[in-house]
Amino acid sequence: MVRRSVLLIQTTELKILLRRLFIAVLFFCSIFFILLSTVDSPLTSGINKAALRITGPIMQVVEYPARILHRAYTYLYDISRIYLDNRELRAENKQMLILQNKVRSLEVENQLLSRLLNYTPPPEANFISAKIIAESSDNFTHILFVYIGDEDVKKGQIVLGEESVIGRVDTVSGQYAKVILVTDINSKIPVVVERTRARGILSGDNTEMPSLIFTRSTADIQEGDVIVTSGVGGMFPAGLPIGFVSLLQNNDIKVETLADISRIEYVRIVDYGLSTEQVKIFDGSSESGTDER
Repeated sequence: MVRRSVLLIQTTELKILLRRLFIAVLFFCSIFFILLSTVDSPLTSGINKAALRITGPIMQVVEYPARILHRAYTYLYDISRIYLDNRELRAENKQMLILQNKVRSLEVENQLLSRLLNYTPPPEANFISAKIIAESSDNFTHILFVYIGDEDVKKGQIVLGEESVIGRVDTVSGQYAKVILVTDINSKIPVVVERTRARGILSGDNTEMPSLIFTRSTADIQEGDVIVTSGVGGMFPAGLPIGFVSLLQNNDIKVETLADISRIEYVRIVDYGLSTEQVKIFDGSSESGTDER
């Protein structure tokens, strides 16, 4: 038993000695090769070339998975950047569309006004911002409830979201107001097609896209045409953008609103100076000179 213990101790000491010797040999070899690499001689050049010839393919094989991982990471990173860029471009395109609609509306308005001699410009608009506190979107109503505080808000005033019409004030009670959206079945707005000035009525039907009705059967209406308020009936000033024609099928014309109503948190309630007598709830009857499509 004593002999085994002695042998075990001697073996352990031998392993420690060999390990230290191996480390020392590696250290001196490293110093030797470093010094050798600084010497410019045919022997050194040959050794370097031989080492490179041997280690090159090995390094290439070892590096291959790293290159694959790097390419995969770059690809995923590029995809994420493209996704973010697309979101930003969509937002910019939406803003550009709004600005384009404004420019088109102003161009058409200038052409019409240039033919008039006694034109009286509309009054300047005042507006307040209001936070949406509740929404009711079902088969019967499409309305919003907004907090207006102590601001002077009246029935019939226009409600904008992201620079386009989304509805009008229907009821004011204390510090709150009820807004009827353009998609509500009770909403009837006289509108025109901005490109051709064809008149019609934008009628809500409690879906996400209201319908354009009471247009002439010969009216030139195409998908993508911008729909703006006509000003007829005294309910809305002329030229306010609402949406664009999204579906044109037989006698069914659907309009997609410029503003994404489901994502809006704040609205602007605009006072265009219309009196209570001027603000009339449009009953959906045909405008003068139009017939149902």
